[in-house]
Amino acid sequence: MSRSSSVSSDHIPDISDFDPEKWTIKFVNEGAANLVFEVKLPPSAPSTTGSYSKGNHDIFQGNLLRVPKAGAKTFPYPELQQYWESTITPLFPLDNLVQHQLVKLGHSPSAVVDLLNNVLIKEESGRRKDFRGTRVLPDAQYGMLIEDMRSRNPNDLFLESKPKWLSPSPSARTRCRNCAREAYRDHLDPSHHKAHRLGILCPLDFIACRDSPESLSNVLKHILPASSPPTYRPHLTNWLKTNSLLPLLQKAQSEHDPSSGVDLELAMTLRDCSLFLRISSPEGGSGEVKIEAKLADLDKKNATKKKHHWEELERNLVEGGFYDGKETPREETDCLLERGKRK
Repeated sequence: MSRSSSVSSDHIPDISDFDPEKWTIKFVNEGAANLVFEVKLPPSAPSTTGSYSKGNHDIFQGNLLRVPKAGAKTFPYPELQQYWESTITPLFPLDNLVQHQLVKLGHSPSAVVDLLNNVLIKEESGRRKDFRGTRVLPDAQYGMLIEDMRSRNPNDLFLESKPKWLSPSPSARTRCRNCAREAYRDHLDPSHHKAHRLGILCPLDFIACRDSPESLSNVLKHILPASSPPTYRPHLTNWLKTNSLLPLLQKAQSEHDPSSGVDLELAMTLRDCSLFLRISSPEGGSGEVKIEAKLADLDKKNATKKKHHWEELERNLVEGGFYDGKETPREETDCLLERGKRK
């Protein structure tokens, strides 16, 4: 995918060419604005038109299908794709980004939408309670094929985390912005147990773990499941101490500080992305362990709609003393800055 490419409808594949009635569809995940599905074609099922098919090419191979939710106040998919290509990709090597491809849902997108909604109805009981009842945008014309970073074989381990703010906010003194926000949330809801507050990973540990055994232990405890193969732990440890991706994300965040207000959408986008890690080794458990690290969830933020919320939250954190640890009653956190103050 070219860094300078622009979205042209003439070159966008139409997934309805691949006979949707024969698809095997599995619901994978969802957020407030999007739904993600796994789509599999029957064996030897090329496109019905041949327009985007070479032999038995499977457009879904290695990809997941993402579609917009009804009622979500987000930008149209073509605009999101254009933003990703023009604004996000210049900041990172392409192999550090989960790849996107814009696709059409067909001349009559309701056929694809209906199929996806039928899957949602069957999976309703297993969905998050606050997401139940939501469906695909009825008149959605576009979807996205998103690179599938999940495990490819039983030896793979897939990890997902939110790096958040890798540099302290300019307002930070005793707490970083993320930990100050967590203290504020717990202050509003006293029912949260202390274990919840101390179980939140301070994002500053992601960078500090290069030199701090305590920060390294915190990150590993947070992102590595206890059930994961112990052989992967030293490889993940080495990656955390030597990778170039997280420092690059930190640099991009620092260069686009939200307090400057120059490009608030990009500033907040960079602080709400996800880190996907796929750790794999050859079949049989022998051979070199490989770690693939990529950033995802880099959609353009709607600063017009979010600006008031962001400003109000920042004001509450400052005026309520949450950056200084002076709120009443005081909420204990495991912020790297706060730990430093206690020593």
